[in-house]
Amino acid sequence: IVIEVPTTPAAIATTRVPVQETPTTIAYVKDAAWSEAPARLFARMLSDTLTASANMVVLSPAQSFSDPSATLSGELRSFGIDAATHEAVVIYDASLVRAGKTAVEKRRFEARSPVAAIDAASVGPALQTAANQVAGDVAGWVGR
Repeated sequence: IVIEVPTTPAAIATTRVPVQETPTTIAYVKDAAWSEAPARLFARMLSDTLTASANMVVLSPAQSFSDPSATLSGELRSFGIDAATHEAVVIYDASLVRAGKTAVEKRRFEARSPVAAIDAASVGPALQTAANQVAGDVAGWVGR
């Protein structure tokens, strides 16, 4: 399978950790930053999870140039904190074309994890928990 880096809205196309304060207001967690953009981190997590739990070989787009592999793409719609509910929220809209098929399967995956405080020390573990759940759910779907 080939896993493409998901597209993202502008609010999470950054290394800063977004906090949805109101439906129209976004802030960022002070002193918190990812090592790279969340879309790349999430793609790597999907790759690792599919390799481990779905027993699939994950190829880069360059490696799959002449191979009719399955392709997983999508949009990482949310990868941040909801201030109103004190939860980390990960939402991924996946698109899958299975090997040898032309039809596109689409599905939304969402996970939430409580966060004790909206600070640099607390948001990372909560987001990791939610992202791991989404990656596991995606692996179960793709592996069937």
